[in-house]
Amino acid sequence: MKTHLLTVLLIGGLTLPLLAQSTEKVMIRLKNNGLLPREFKFVTRHPNEAYPDVFTTFLLPGAVYKAQFRVGTSLAQVTQAEINATMKGRNVPGKLLLVVKADDGEKTVDLIEK
Repeated sequence: MKTHLLTVLLIGGLTLPLLAQSTEKVMIRLKNNGLLPREFKFVTRHPNEAYPDVFTTFLLPGAVYKAQFRVGTSLAQVTQAEINATMKGRNVPGKLLLVVKADDGEKTVDLIEK
């Protein structure tokens, strides 16, 4: 009986901190609203993460890239030079597209300014 109680306490002690973290993700659509196919580069930063994430996508005109981000993540469009600077530890903001909020679900972000 003692080992069963110990097992329950151990499992509960390990899973509660994981459940307490905010893991809510929001689906965002990134749209190439331009007339030409383009490659887009992005840097995402979440306040709880030590390092940024980088991703690239190639989109045809009118195409949409769907991605999930945790609430609080900042999403910026960057150039290759800005990615290189980020990977060297410099804080390069890029062009901030949005900071993800809980009510941004299924939001479409146009990637070309008009």
